Amino acid sequence: MLTFSQRMGLVDVRKTIQTDDLDQATRNALWNLIAPFFRECAGYCSIYVDIWSELYNETSDTRPIAAGRYDEDERHFYAFYKNKIVKGAWNECMDLIEFLSQMCFRDKWCVELCKRGFYDKVPPAPEAYNNVFEKFMVGYRIVNGLIVQITTSEEKESIEKAITKSSSAVAEQMSKALRFLSDRKKPDYSKSVDCSISAVESQCRILLNDPNPTLGKALKLLEDKGVPLHGSLKDGFVKLYGFTSNADGIRHAGVNPSNVDFDLAKFMLVSCSAFVNYLQSKGM
Repeated sequence: MLTFSQRMGLVDVRKTIQTDDLDQATRNALWNLIAPFFRECAGYCSIYVDIWSELYNETSDTRPIAAGRYDEDERHFYAFYKNKIVKGAWNECMDLIEFLSQMCFRDKWCVELCKRGFYDKVPPAPEAYNNVFEKFMVGYRIVNGLIVQITTSEEKESIEKAITKSSSAVAEQMSKALRFLSDRKKPDYSKSVDCSISAVESQCRILLNDPNPTLGKALKLLEDKGVPLHGSLKDGFVKLYGFTSNADGIRHAGVNPSNVDFDLAKFMLVSCSAFVNYLQSKGM
């Protein structure tokens, strides 16, 4: 909801999606999510040390401490990581959030104590971060534990459903496609596209109970068995499969990776996840 000042045009209203930076309001909102957990539970869960050694790959004896006093040590960690979120490079802020969204729930001992009421706060759920991203027009969402450049809840939900509600073969392909797309240090968009279309092929084979047919043949067999497939929809995925498989396609070693960019890989991931979900809902 817009504030009075925003409605009156006295302060700016954000109109653009944040993709290569985070403004101060966003950073403050993210820290407000994390701070209660850091104050109440992080010391008991060893989260501070885990971040230092696993995320930053630093040695344990160089972590921010003060005079060996435990309470001082905790305060120094708190201040150090607050600075990363509130003032640090935007990508380091996102690295820390992604790590927390995975690590907090991996530490089952800590989570169980929080659930039993031993502490007042629990680790922020990924959806809490996503709510901040949506409110402040950040062009990323946490999907299956990874921060991905996705801007709508519909895209996020489609990918999550294709991963969590599918068989292991399909879920594995979709998860790989997501990882290749979201790797901020070394993304592999061509492999992401390959895994996305392979997930559709795997879903078709599962419905047919036949491990052999390629996607085009599998879609025809599903149609013959009564699965409703609009002709244009079927032809579209057959052509997409052909794009990935022909002499210049994604699956061949000679393909130039520069021909496949983020936008294409994201389109394939979202489209293929939606088609997997559709096939599941219409399957025999």
